[in-house]
Amino acid sequence: MRRATIFLVLTIVLLLSRVTHAKKQYTSQDTIRDKSIILSGVTITRKLNPVKLSPDKISIRVSNKSRNTSGSVLDLLRKMPGVTILPNGSISLNGQEGVQILIDEKTNFLTAENLITFLASMPASSLETVELITQPDAVLDANGHGRFINLKRANTAQKDLALIISTNAEQGKYHRNHHHLNVVFTRNKFSLSNTYTFRRGSELVDVMSTRNITGLAGRTPLQIDMNAIRHKNYKNHYYNGILDYTASKTIKLSTYLLISDNKRSKDEIAGSLFFSDQSVVDSTTEARNAMRQNFRNLGAGGQLVFHMQDHSKWESSFDRQYFQQSEWQDQMINKFTDERSAAALHTLNGTAQGEVRISTLQSKYTLDFGPDITAILGAKLTHVAMSTASFFHGFNGTDWKQRSDLNSEFEHHENLKALFSQVRYAASARMHLSFGLRYEDASFDSQTRNASDRNILNRSYRNIFPNLTMTYALRKKHQLSLNYNRRVNRPNFRDLSPAVEVNDPYLYERGNPELKPDFTNTIELGWLYQNLYSLHLFHSLIKDAISKSYHLDPYGRTVVQPINIQYVSILGLRLNGTSMTPIKQWNIQLNANLIYKQFEWRAMAGNRRNRQLTPTLQIQNSVNLPGKMNLEINCFFDGPKAEGQATISPLWFINTGLHRKFLQDKFTLYIYTNDILQTNKPKIIFNGESMRGRYRELYDSRAVGVSVSYNLFNSKKVSKNAQSGDRLKENDRIIF
Repeated sequence: MRRATIFLVLTIVLLLSRVTHAKKQYTSQDTIRDKSIILSGVTITRKLNPVKLSPDKISIRVSNKSRNTSGSVLDLLRKMPGVTILPNGSISLNGQEGVQILIDEKTNFLTAENLITFLASMPASSLETVELITQPDAVLDANGHGRFINLKRANTAQKDLALIISTNAEQGKYHRNHHHLNVVFTRNKFSLSNTYTFRRGSELVDVMSTRNITGLAGRTPLQIDMNAIRHKNYKNHYYNGILDYTASKTIKLSTYLLISDNKRSKDEIAGSLFFSDQSVVDSTTEARNAMRQNFRNLGAGGQLVFHMQDHSKWESSFDRQYFQQSEWQDQMINKFTDERSAAALHTLNGTAQGEVRISTLQSKYTLDFGPDITAILGAKLTHVAMSTASFFHGFNGTDWKQRSDLNSEFEHHENLKALFSQVRYAASARMHLSFGLRYEDASFDSQTRNASDRNILNRSYRNIFPNLTMTYALRKKHQLSLNYNRRVNRPNFRDLSPAVEVNDPYLYERGNPELKPDFTNTIELGWLYQNLYSLHLFHSLIKDAISKSYHLDPYGRTVVQPINIQYVSILGLRLNGTSMTPIKQWNIQLNANLIYKQFEWRAMAGNRRNRQLTPTLQIQNSVNLPGKMNLEINCFFDGPKAEGQATISPLWFINTGLHRKFLQDKFTLYIYTNDILQTNKPKIIFNGESMRGRYRELYDSRAVGVSVSYNLFNSKKVSKNAQSGDRLKENDRIIF
């Protein structure tokens, strides 16, 4: 009898599935939400794959009951397939850097350190979906190389009050901690969300470098060996308030306020050995650096969403951002002869100030012409005003004098006007098309002043950026795709600013006000099998690519500066595997890439090239253990990589974590280790015209941590047709 009942239920399920499949037209399968089938009072729930593969992106659902919501967004991104976050704040996707972070399709433009602080301050429980985008459409800004991580936030349907409290403590060589509080209050048509985060900690960086200099006219070749210990402290306060007002079923208003205050300090001791003969030390210097930084961000904006008909929607947003950073640096240098007798004492101090103001207005209209055609039309205006000033004084033993070779003032203004359209068309049950155009009119005015001259530079660009995506379903489980897009990468503000960062008397880093934007054309062919595997073959060509250079100035100092090189050619193969289950309790996510890069630039001796074939592999293991515990083991390997005039040595690391939920999933305990074998040691080999060398950094990346969170109410998440508190932003080009 029992077998007959089970057989009958299964037969009914199969019949209903056939009837449903026969009635519906071809659509892409929704693997984001759970599916339920009700049979005579019995509900059978099917737990589907939280990862959805598409030709242009990967979407990962962040469930309210998932173990992924126990920490910050930064913790969550470290577990995303193909995403790698290094200790220096560098974020890569599918083995390539230059990733832009979006929040509800609006770009967050913060620097590496400040972006990491922002992501660590944002709770993972506030997200509904994370999208890893490799082929953006015309609605997104044309700036960047086309690698985006879109964080889609979720709304709460909780009436009255919801409260989330979390705290984290991490111990490496030094201690780090952060504390988070989120309060959401909903009443009638109003919803108010308040988020506050406090972070504090210390980090240690050990740096070793060797430079072989051959380009000093009239001088013998010189070798400089440097070893530096950098001790960093940071303290951050972060607040984000969002107010939503649903006036009616057709009108929704949203406003937001963001305040962030960061304080950082760096104390460094660096020792350098000088060799004109590799067997004999000629002289030694000892440099002591003390740097203090204050970074503040104030943002405010609003959005209006109006549903004019059942199949049309109009959205308008305004955003105003203000960034301000102050720096103070003191440097004391002792120089010794080979007999360790003091030869000279130099002291340098400097101050730097920087401000950036960005105003953005965007409006777009979405219209469904029917079940097969959807069109989006829109426009965007952006204005940027930036100013920086740096002043240095040196002490020569008797008095202080201005260092005119280091002082500079810089002003920069941008005006960007954009029109865009995107059309999605289902030509048949098997063939789907998406094509778009984005027109941008950009003008730039820059002015650089120093002790010797004044340089004014005015430039303007008018460009069209097309994109095309075609998909064709071969069978029920197989799908082919073809993608093409053209994009522009404008230099960020730090790359433009001529302000000098002094590491020691022989190593400077500065921007280049004469940088031009580079342009990228990318074509990609893809194959998808169900929602489990995807394979993509792609090629990108970047003209006038922005890349770091290493050269000597007239004073014999090493200068690290961005320049435009001729081109970069990228040919790659990408494989993704989602939710592979060798056994029921074991889940594996796989991301593998094989990328060939070739850089070419002009030099005095002719054209030079740097090329490298780079394999990358990321394996994320999740094992369900008895007692409602979950074990994570994430492994990453990145092979040798070419980056401009430099080559980066192979890099690998292993992270682990253990989850446990209590009190009806309201209380979460997470214990983790990062870089458990301390193998995350970036090594760089650079080869310039007059200088070659090696550079290695050892971060305080091996650490053990504990995270605890408590959710007072398990608020039900709902998707947002109009995102509350949208922060409309231009691009992540603010890098101080």
